[in-house]
Amino acid sequence: MTDIASRLESIRDGLTELQAQLGDPDQAVALDRLQTLIDELDAVIAKAGTPMAPPAPKRGKRGKQPDVEKCPRCTIRSLNMLAGEARPAEDGSGDKEVLWHCSSCGYEVWRVDD
Repeated sequence: MTDIASRLESIRDGLTELQAQLGDPDQAVALDRLQTLIDELDAVIAKAGTPMAPPAPKRGKRGKQPDVEKCPRCTIRSLNMLAGEARPAEDGSGDKEVLWHCSSCGYEVWRVDD
């Protein structure tokens, strides 16, 4: 692995030189150097012979948490129900209201506890 790392560093240094050469009026030399670096990179990849890691498995949909919702102000899913914060409903219906707080933007709203 150390051999591959040193070869990749060499290729990176060559690409840095190429970048500087592209500013020169004579770009034919830069194009030749670019092709050489591409060939060298292909050789390193072929020699490594290790297949790329498989893509991460897709995450399944999680069930919606009942105490977390999308905030109406910042539209980030960080509006949390604060269960310890409850009060009688202001409309006098006898229901309890629970405080909801957005941990992203700080928005707060009292809602009737379902």
